[in-house]
This record gives sequence, structure tokens and C-alpha cells, in this order.
Amino acid sequence: MKFGFLKHSLVDYPCEVCAVVFIPRCNFHCPYCHNQTLEADAKQNGWTLGQIEAYLHDARRLLTGVCISGGEPTLQEDLLSQLIEHFKALNLKIKLDTNGSRSEVLKSVAPDVDYVAMDLKTSPKRYLKLAHPNEASSLLTNLNASVALLLQRPPETYEFRTTLSPFWADENALHDIGRMINEESRWYLQRCRGKEAPRNAFERLKEEHRLQRAVDIAKGYSKYVDLRR
Repeated sequence: MKFGFLKHSLVDYPCEVCAVVFIPRCNFHCPYCHNQTLEADAKQNGWTLGQIEAYLHDARRLLTGVCISGGEPTLQEDLLSQLIEHFKALNLKIKLDTNGSRSEVLKSVAPDVDYVAMDLKTSPKRYLKLAHPNEASSLLTNLNASVALLLQRPPETYEFRTTLSPFWADENALHDIGRMINEESRWYLQRCRGKEAPRNAFERLKEEHRLQRAVDIAKGYSKYVDLRR
């Protein structure tokens, strides 16, 4: 199997210099996703686990961690556990990116993960419109269980993040998301890229106002809110 691989990053793991491993396959179809071509790209230009391990071994003086992202890593539990084991053997810290749709897998690997970033995309009642139909029966239960699991961790070991899509993360959705977390949770808001991004100066001005409004709403639920530019 081949993975997407970024040799080093200063923005994907707070306070760490990390490499990023992207596991293909996702059970969501978010219209603003910047990894939509991941599976095809990995097949054509991806790295094998052996190549990744060799690079990480040689780069240990530079790197302090590895971010395992996707796709959705928890869809492939055995593979995810294998990656964590291999990277831990290199004495690297592990960050996991997840959409929270596989709470039992998250619970299983969480003790071996140093930092978890979970996406909170929209109001719970609208989540099914973003997910594969097969997720319908258990999605909301899994999301709530994953949030509850993270809320049991020390606040410095996890974060929630929301991409500020004008449609999916409007003001009502932000209030709904805020009620899912607590004031000690770190909640990072992210600009929306791609088709929903502003296209001219007037739209950019409106967007800045909307982003500030989103930050103000989020601060009503968390003491640790930041807008990632």
C-alpha cells in the first residue's frame, strides 16, 4: 500500500516539527476538502511504509513527531495501529487527525496517541448529508462518543477544529458545535478554501467580517479559540 507523505510541516502538529502521513479512503464527501484526490495521488506518487520509515529514521534530528491524517485513518484500524507502533519505535510523538466517526477505533488507539485533532464540521442534525449513506445508523452515536472520549483527556492533548464553510458552518451550526464541547477545549477555526472561498475584494471584506463573527461565537463556548489563517 502507498501513502501520501509530506516530509516536514510546522503547522500540522502544534509545537512540533512533524512529517505527515496521509491514509487514503474517507467516509465523508465534504465539498471543501483539499484531500479529495488523495487516493489517486497516493497510487501514482505515494510512499510505501518502508520508504517512510527509512526517511523518518534519517530525519530524526529534525523531526519530533508524525501526524497521521487522511482520508479517515480510523477506517483502517489494523493499518492505523501498525503505523502508530512503527512510528513510536522511532521515538516520535504521534498526532492523529480524525472525523470521529469510528469512536471504538479511536478509543482503542488513543492511549498510544499523544495528540488528537477531531473535526467538528456542522450541526449534528446535518452531519448525515456529509457522510456516506452507510454511516447513517451509527454516525451521531459515534460522533458523540468520540467527543466524550476527547473531553476526558488533558486539554493540551487534543483539539477540535471547524472549517468555516459559509454553508456547513454557519452561525447556527457554530452554536450547535459549541454546545458539544467544553470551555477547556481548544477549538480551532479554519478558513474555507476551494470553491467556497471569496473571489473578489468585496467578498473578501464580507468574509473577514464573517470570520470575526465566527470567532466571537466560538469564544462563548471555549476559552481557547484561534483562527488559523
